[in-house]
Amino acid sequence: MHLSIDGEYVVTTSVNFWYSLGIPVETEITEEEWEALLSKINYQKLYSRALDSLSIRDHSKKELTDKLIKKFGFEVKEDIALIIDELVEKGLLDDERFAHAYAEELIKRKHASPAGLRAALSAKGISRDIISSVLEDVNIDTKATINELLDTKYHSRDLMNETQKTKVFNALVRLGFSYNDIKSVFYDRTKEI
Repeated sequence: MHLSIDGEYVVTTSVNFWYSLGIPVETEITEEEWEALLSKINYQKLYSRALDSLSIRDHSKKELTDKLIKKFGFEVKEDIALIIDELVEKGLLDDERFAHAYAEELIKRKHASPAGLRAALSAKGISRDIISSVLEDVNIDTKATINELLDTKYHSRDLMNETQKTKVFNALVRLGFSYNDIKSVFYDRTKEI
């Protein structure tokens, strides 16, 4: 529904929200009433966008806050904080649930290392306590993960060629695997060859 003042378009809101306000069409309102109404409409837009984002996938509090600020601007940060608190209270937004799901996804899709998981979760705004809890709960066999990466992502690399071996080694280090684990896997692989 498009709202106009003196025939000029001002803002759009949903029909359901408009009728929930109980304001008849062509109602005359004061400047203060208009500001209050506009504030409610904007809050509802923020809340709807937050719910839309959560209906697609889980988010961390920081991630959802950043997404809403990017869309609506920094001026509504207080409203966003209220919405985030409300969503947490209702159980719709949970950093711990998000962290566990995101960690599982990274392990499954990206073959993440413990250090890589820690960095990815930290970038999403997850607290250290939750990250520690997640890392305790997930079981990552780093050597098996390195072997899997060598069999899939780096299968075309020749580990007997020093240049290619160095490139793969450095790539695995950037993914957060320890030198010792990588060296051990490389030693076992070259021994087999």
